[in-house]
Amino acid sequence: MTDLKSRIAELQGRQVNVALLGGERIDDCQLVSAARSQASKLWLFTNGVDAFVPVDAVVDVWAAARFTEQVD
Repeated sequence: MTDLKSRIAELQGRQVNVALLGGERIDDCQLVSAARSQASKLWLFTNGVDAFVPVDAVVDVWAAARFTEQVD
């Protein structure tokens, strides 16, 4: 879990994908903040709304791929 928490800290402020317990995912959301308290939660901004996810429910988090459109 320590590696996961350090990865979360590194990704704050970026677009990420989050894998949760039970197989659910939240893709291409902004990781606004990660609380540092006992009841730690991730603050995510996804589809125009804030979401607060317990860190204990997070299985993995990684940077979202950024696709650029090519204009000919």
